[in-house]
Amino acid sequence: MNVNDAKITSLYVSHTGAVKDIQDDAPNANTPAGTKFRVTLEMVAGHAVGGLYDLRTTCTDLTDVKHVPALDPGAPLNVSGALFGPPAPEWVADGPINVFNHSEPISPPTGQKGHVYRYTASLHSANGEIVSIRQSDPFILL
Repeated sequence: MNVNDAKITSLYVSHTGAVKDIQDDAPNANTPAGTKFRVTLEMVAGHAVGGLYDLRTTCTDLTDVKHVPALDPGAPLNVSGALFGPPAPEWVADGPINVFNHSEPISPPTGQKGHVYRYTASLHSANGEIVSIRQSDPFILL
């Protein structure tokens, strides 16, 4: 990675009590109704990355083929502005790169039991020089 590049490296869901970094195909299975699951986004960026960016993380119900705004995470997984600026204190310097790793708790929707979902994250700079897209594996909410 160059010092002026940025990339989404991972996007996945997991049970809130599970070990991080592992995709869970049914993140709310065997839990009380309404138990939250988490969506995790990981990115890397060179220390010379500057300018303005949009980061969008959205959820799609693949069963009904529609966007599900209720499952979209808030900031810092949906932000516009400087890449390393607030509200993203999760960026940590690691030698010549910065690493972002954030998990956001999400409440499952009611009445959609057994539907298949997928998260999509996109990062792009205002001038279009940096573009990165990543999708999670599909998962089922029970």
